[in-house]
Amino acid sequence: MKSAQEAHITEPVLRGITPRRPLRQDMTHLQASEESDDAKEEKNSQSWLSVWENIVCWCRKYLLIPSNAKIAYYLTTLLALSTIQHYVDLPHLEGLTGKHSVLNQVFVKKGWGFTLAVFLPYRFASLFLHPKLRVSLTQLIVRSALTTFFFFIWCQVLFPAIDNFSATCIAGNETLTLTKTECLSNEGWQYFSFDISGHSYLLIYCVLIMMEESKEIIYFVWLKGQLFGEAVKNRKEDSNWPDLDEKQLKSLRRRFPKVSPVVAVTFFNMCALALLWDFMLLVTTLYYHTFAEKVIGTVLALLMWAFLYRGAFPWLFSLKIFGS
Repeated sequence: MKSAQEAHITEPVLRGITPRRPLRQDMTHLQASEESDDAKEEKNSQSWLSVWENIVCWCRKYLLIPSNAKIAYYLTTLLALSTIQHYVDLPHLEGLTGKHSVLNQVFVKKGWGFTLAVFLPYRFASLFLHPKLRVSLTQLIVRSALTTFFFFIWCQVLFPAIDNFSATCIAGNETLTLTKTECLSNEGWQYFSFDISGHSYLLIYCVLIMMEESKEIIYFVWLKGQLFGEAVKNRKEDSNWPDLDEKQLKSLRRRFPKVSPVVAVTFFNMCALALLWDFMLLVTTLYYHTFAEKVIGTVLALLMWAFLYRGAFPWLFSLKIFGS
């Protein structure tokens, strides 16, 4: 037995010692902490995905309208509003419908630039969610180059050339050959020409291109299902998308929550611009140009869209040189 003196000496020492927890308890505590951090990170990711889904859901309803329905809408409004323009003298709301309005001078005059500025960031963001980044980037560059070419060749070269070729300047009883600026700078002189509606061409062309490019969102929705276990079996869609191995799935699962906010914002921007272009098309159809000028601009836009997205691009991207 210990003496009273020994107990008195050892008791303070024992009091200062904290008993060690079992190793299993320490490991359980550490694991719970890690799971808590993972759960918090997953919760934040799910929160971002929820916001992303709401934005995407709203915009998809507008941008993913079937192309045939959109074309029918354009042709119907062209006929209806041109008829109203012919029979009704509508007053201008200068801030919205006038030639010098901000919407016309700032946005429509630079329409193709604004279109590129919204759909290119959207498509660039999408590249980080594709397993074959180089192929996707090459195809994006080709589409951007060709769509820009057909904007330039019609709106900047051919339409102005046709306008100048058909122009007539009436000065009293005289008929002069002058440019539009030279003719209209003289008071009382009148300028007549066959001015194909560049606005009709540009606005329809831009909206249809954004509708085509926005279809990438279908891949995002499919990919989200693959990455987070919410996949809906669809043989037609599954056959169009790449087969992803475990390494690719792990990498994409890590990137998806970071990229999806960028995709959501740029997708919303594209939707907002498409709405603006459709509104400005209504203004153009209701207030400006003759029926024939608007018909030609509209038909050319539809033909160029069909040529590129139904003919040229599918054929080009089936070639080995573009990574197919």
